Amino acid sequence: MSGRALVLCSKSPWAPAIRREHALARLAAAAGHEVAFLERPLDLRALRRDPRDYVGVLASPRPWAVSERRTVWRLGTLVPGHRDAAAERLDAALLARALRRTADPRAVRVAMLPWQWPALRRGSARRVFDLADDWRRLIPGRARHLDELHRRIAAEADEVVVVAPALAELFPGRSVVVVPNAVGDELLATAPTAPPGRRRLVYAGTLSERFDAPLMAAVMARLSDWTLDLYGPCTYAGSGDRPAPELTRLLASTSGRVRWHGIVERDRLADALDSADVLVLPNRDRARGQDSMKLYDYAARGRPVAVTTASLDGAAQTPPHLLAADGADGLADVILAAAGEPEGNAGERRRWAEAQTWSARWSRWSDALFGADAAAPSS
Repeated sequence: MSGRALVLCSKSPWAPAIRREHALARLAAAAGHEVAFLERPLDLRALRRDPRDYVGVLASPRPWAVSERRTVWRLGTLVPGHRDAAAERLDAALLARALRRTADPRAVRVAMLPWQWPALRRGSARRVFDLADDWRRLIPGRARHLDELHRRIAAEADEVVVVAPALAELFPGRSVVVVPNAVGDELLATAPTAPPGRRRLVYAGTLSERFDAPLMAAVMARLSDWTLDLYGPCTYAGSGDRPAPELTRLLASTSGRVRWHGIVERDRLADALDSADVLVLPNRDRARGQDSMKLYDYAARGRPVAVTTASLDGAAQTPPHLLAADGADGLADVILAAAGEPEGNAGERRRWAEAQTWSARWSRWSDALFGADAAAPSS
């Protein structure tokens, strides 16, 4: 069954395919929609890695097919569009150029970052905004301008989709559709293994300013016989894909008890999570309204979960038997309590996750994108 084409202006590269937009691309293609996935543009930092490649994608967007109905487009820009007004204008012009090349002009176009919106110019195409983060908290220096963009989106978008109800407040006077995050089938495909019993903590997700590295350094000082394994990319402002100084200090301060393993592919994530006795989510208060995919992933493997209270601020929903606390003493205490939780808690978290799959989200998502007559996924 074929359907209306979809263009996703992503906030991420295609690989690793671990984020909300990757799930959306897969579901839409399975439902018969031709999907153009516009990657996060390469910027000047890419000159150090591969000058010829960067100049090529800056000169002209480059497509490559990843499946029968999914085409990834590689883009270039000079600096990321969130930096300042000039960067935003240039980024929007280059994104608009890419949009003219990617698909049928009648395709549904989806922006996932506020500063992408000016590129989705008025015309016959349906325009949708899908928001997973309150960027005012992440880029406080541009909060006023982001509020202006949110008002513009509220006035112009055919539909606004948010990941959690708390984000609706960014679009006053405008109705929004809430489509929470979910868990991937790969994390439900196998039964969880028994906890290793080695006093091992695991964090799996992006390492950025949200991750409270100083807090975890203090927690590890209190839990001197525990280890912490970190899985995920670094996206600290100004650091590229390298650890920020606060993460470097955490890694150096624990005599090897904290290890950073980099990106873990989705087909290996279950093993990484199963290596933990307790899974942790130590977010700072910049996370309000973020419906963390980590909590869905964690619940799918049934492990005990210890979080900071800030990690739950404005979340759409949470799995059962989370333990939350503030401060190093509080978080250390709930980690120890989680390690000794009743055995039945793991099964309850797993059953909760089984009802929170991406496929279960598709009906509401497709209605928002295409209208109520959109096709259901075939796989």
